Formats: sequence, structure tokens, C-alpha cells
Amino acid sequence: MERYDGTEVRARIGAAAVVGTLAALALAGCGGGSSGAADAPLATAAFSAPAVLQARADGTPVDPAIVVADNGFGLKLLNALLPGAVGNVAIAPLSVSLALQVLYNGAAGSTQQAMSQTLEVGPLDVQQLNGDNAALQASLMDVDPNVELSIANSLWIDQSTYTVQSAFIQTDQNYYAATVGDLSGAPANVNAWVDSATHGLITQILPPDLPPSYFRVAIIANALYFKGSWTTAFDPAQTAPAPFTLTDGTQVSVPMMSQTGPFAYLEGVQQGTPFQAIRLPYGQGRMSLLVILPKAGTPLGSFLAGIDAGSFVTWNAQLQSTQVSLELPRFTTTYQASLGDALAALGMGVAFTQQADFSALAPGALVSYVAHATTIEVDETGTTAAAATGIGVTTTVAVQTSVMVMDHPFLYAIQDDKTGELLFVGVMMNPG
Repeated sequence: MERYDGTEVRARIGAAAVVGTLAALALAGCGGGSSGAADAPLATAAFSAPAVLQARADGTPVDPAIVVADNGFGLKLLNALLPGAVGNVAIAPLSVSLALQVLYNGAAGSTQQAMSQTLEVGPLDVQQLNGDNAALQASLMDVDPNVELSIANSLWIDQSTYTVQSAFIQTDQNYYAATVGDLSGAPANVNAWVDSATHGLITQILPPDLPPSYFRVAIIANALYFKGSWTTAFDPAQTAPAPFTLTDGTQVSVPMMSQTGPFAYLEGVQQGTPFQAIRLPYGQGRMSLLVILPKAGTPLGSFLAGIDAGSFVTWNAQLQSTQVSLELPRFTTTYQASLGDALAALGMGVAFTQQADFSALAPGALVSYVAHATTIEVDETGTTAAAATGIGVTTTVAVQTSVMVMDHPFLYAIQDDKTGELLFVGVMMNPG
């Protein structure tokens, strides 16, 4: 983990995912003496934001611009993370986008411009962005009786130390159903929330020994949970060991699931590279797993570099029902990374420096880290996946801590704090 020196605070912190959101807390309690896991609010449904409920009631359509922005940013981020990765990489573009878009509400000036470029939300002003996210979240409510989907947003603050702008808090609650947790109990209470909300899938978003200097102002968290059953399940009796060829040409044995049937399928060419694509639906078909398989021997990094949000639009439009003999590995993958370096490479490095302008969030605020983690399990019955993004917001202005050591004579009093009446008063000359 990088130490920050007052100029750069890009911490390389691995983080874990969270699912669900917090039970609402009165803001008056946010500066209280929360000190541990027992104080973590319970996870609740995340689709209860007033703006989301209004969008659902009004039948507000989803603006394609927000989908293009989220998908485009997600693919850029995946590309940025691949070069330094060892093994599997998996991210949740929706989770990262929502967390950073909440933070975007607190940005101003050149910091907001840099984030707009990185998040690809340029055509949308802040109000449009929030409205579009409300409509998007509304559209994801109760999508399928065989699919469980949860989106969570939370904000951890300590108003007694640093005042987070009330407008920022209200926006986060109104559009993103963010509930407010007590920052003074972090990281223990945040990690307890993570463990509870993910049913133990992911146990922490913050290292237990993370110094408070990394989250002096706030912690912003978003999480995504998905569990879906295949429309047509794989027969476990048909799963058998089969070879899987790695990037270096070596082979490993994996449990390979198989089935034959009609699927939405495509054979195409992407920048000269032949590929196959298939869509495996969950439940009643609203959601699916889309698998893209380039020709054997193709470096996946170079193939991915030529793909953008428009590629997925094109492929989905070209899929046609085809009888397919399908083989898919049963797998579980877990990935976690600090996104600071990748986000800086994508254009929002200013957010991590003293030049950051998050005046709409809190005076002197800047980002100390952005952490992301995912867990994905694919088996014969379906898919379970969890992902989360955690953003630490700090300041280069140190908290002034006063020291008082009563090691010499002093005056004391027992008083009625309501009236000011002194019940007892004395001087302590020698406590021995």
C-alpha cells in the first residue's frame, strides 16, 4: 500500500465486495461513538430510493446514453487492468460506474471534467446522470422470479469531524438509496456489513488495519449481487474432465459442462479475428451470460483491445437461434484490485492529488483509494456473482488532536448540564 505524502494518495489496497445496503440511520447519530462490528447497520433492499420508485411508477425508460457510458468505461477499465494482472480478471462495470458517479456528484471544476471524460458521461449533466441512474435501477427491479439482483449504495461519514455537504448526502439517498453509516467505527463496522450482506461470500472491503487517514472524510460503497438459474440447466451427469489450453499453450484439466440445444449464436470476425458468441439465458430470459470465444491461439488482450460498447450492441443484434452443442467449464473466480492507477491512466488522476476539487462533497477532500472486487461462480444450475467498489475520501488537512494529561493539580466540578448548576466543585491537589 502506498503511503500518502500530502501530494499523492493513490493507495493500492485490495478490497472485497459487498451486497445489499444499510438500514437507515439518523444523521444525528453519525458522529457518535460507534466502535466496532456490532454497530454495522443491517443490509436492506437497495431499490427503495425515492427517485427510483418514482421512475418505476412513471415507467421512465432507460436512457441508452447511461448504458453506453457504463459499458464503454467498464471495457476501458478492463483493458487497463489486464497488462499487470496475473490470472483471471473480472470486474462489474455497473458497480464501479455507480460508485464513481456518486462521487462525481461531489466533484467540481477540472476534477469533474476529468471524471466526466473517464466515465464517458460527457453528454450528461449531473442532474441527467442521476435521473438516468434512477431509471436504470428501477428497470432492474424484480426482473425475473428466477433471478435475484441487488444493488447497494452506502455512505459512511462522521459529521463531528468533517462535515459532508448535506446536498451530497441527500442526492446519494434520493437517487441511490444510500444509507448512512458511522465512519468512526470503520473499518470494523464496514467489514461486518460486508460479511453479513454477502452471506459470507466476501468478508471485507477494507483491510482491518487500514489507517483512518485513508478515510478521514467518507467511504462511498456500491455493491452488486446476482444469482440466476439457467433457463435450461446443465445435466451434472454430463460434466466430465476435459483439457483447457492456457495462454502459454499448456493444458489443464477442468470440469467441462455440456448440453445441446437451441441458443442465440453468432459466428463473426472482429478486426480480422474469427470468433464465436453465444447467449445463455437465465430464468425467463431477461438476463443472460454472453460468452465470446475468439479463435484458438488469439491473444485475448489484443482481441479485447478492439472491442467497445458498440461491439456488444452489434453482436446482440446479430445473434440468431441455432442448434448448438455447447461445452462450458464449471468455474469459480475471485478478483480484487486497487483501481487508482488504472483510473489515473484513464484520465482522472487529478482526483487523487491536492489539486482535486470535491468541494460539493466536503472542503479539501480528495480520493485516497478506489478498490474493487468480484466473485463469480458458474455451475450446472446457474450463476452466483458478487461485486463491489469502495472509495475512500480523505483530506490532506490533518485533524487537530488536543492533548490533556491531568498530571498536576486541577479544578473539577460535578454539574447539571441542563441548568449549569454546580452540584460539587473542588480542586485536586494530590490524588494519591
